Amino acid sequence: MKRHLLPVLLPLLFLLSGCLEFDAQDVVIHHDAANDRVDVLLIYRGLIAEGDPSDGNQIKEALGDLDKCLATGEFAFWCNWPFKVDPTLEPKGLRQDLLQHLEVENGGLFTDPLGKLCGYQFVRIVKATEFFAKLDNALQVALQAGLLAGFPDDKGPNHKVDADTRDYVKEFLREKEKMIVAAPGHLELRLPCSAADHRWLKGRLERYALLNAAREMVRREGVAELRASGGSVLRTSVADESVALAGPDVEKSLAKAPSFRFFWDNDFSFVHHDGLTTVSLGTGESDEITITKSSEGIYHEEFLAAVRERGDKIEAGVPDQELARRFAAFHGRDAVLPPKLAEKRGAKAEEPVKGDVLEGKGR
Repeated sequence: MKRHLLPVLLPLLFLLSGCLEFDAQDVVIHHDAANDRVDVLLIYRGLIAEGDPSDGNQIKEALGDLDKCLATGEFAFWCNWPFKVDPTLEPKGLRQDLLQHLEVENGGLFTDPLGKLCGYQFVRIVKATEFFAKLDNALQVALQAGLLAGFPDDKGPNHKVDADTRDYVKEFLREKEKMIVAAPGHLELRLPCSAADHRWLKGRLERYALLNAAREMVRREGVAELRASGGSVLRTSVADESVALAGPDVEKSLAKAPSFRFFWDNDFSFVHHDGLTTVSLGTGESDEITITKSSEGIYHEEFLAAVRERGDKIEAGVPDQELARRFAAFHGRDAVLPPKLAEKRGAKAEEPVKGDVLEGKGR
């Protein structure tokens, strides 16, 4: 029996214009308690131009996105939208307060041992204790607002918490507990709630993972079918097509979906005990947390060719061990900021990387 995964249910699949995206990612978080800072290594695996190839602007716009990243230090987690941060922006309120704690250094472009175009950045959170305190305060304000208005629920009206949760929240705030707990090798989000509201939270996590895994399955299989049938290799999404999967193929496709793989590739827990739900990353057994997003299976080499053609620096065949060595060295020095971020912070900017060294020569 065939199963049909319909993209019409997955609005995030539709892209109106080209942009820079990555097929997979590794994030390494190093908590330096002695210096009150957190260093993050972002590895973007399989950089591509994403969008509709019919408009002819896909590569051009992705190159523009790359230039903006090199100038501002813009970085992303998991995907380019909505988890993209430009540290040079000047928003008001909490976002501005948090951005002031961020420093970024562009590591540059490289090909991995398999020849895929990749990139990496270092992100540093300075005065980390203050940063997490500001974030904690914002979460507590949001928690109290949710008690009044309810919490968003995509299945219907806002979810109203029960009386037990209200009591747990009052006690939590009265005792000045923290919602965010950051320690070397361990990061926690702590949510006071009843067992019933914990089940509601768990259901929202399940639904989020299910919808995204379905979207990723449609995208992987649909793009592969279109490319195999002679479609453009620049194709990174499907629009009106449906994807038919037989039973065994569903299992194989689901096993590759990043939103499904997240729970098995990473040290993640979602636990409720004594009126508290704890969402945790990392085990605390080392100074670092590693978060992996597996491949979506949409990589193509057209963007690599375009970057080579315009003469950008690309290091060849850089292994993960070398990236780890560079990240370790970063812990002992100041970040070298990209031009626009350096100008904003009154610091020395990094040397430009565009077109100065060709592939095969080291940085």
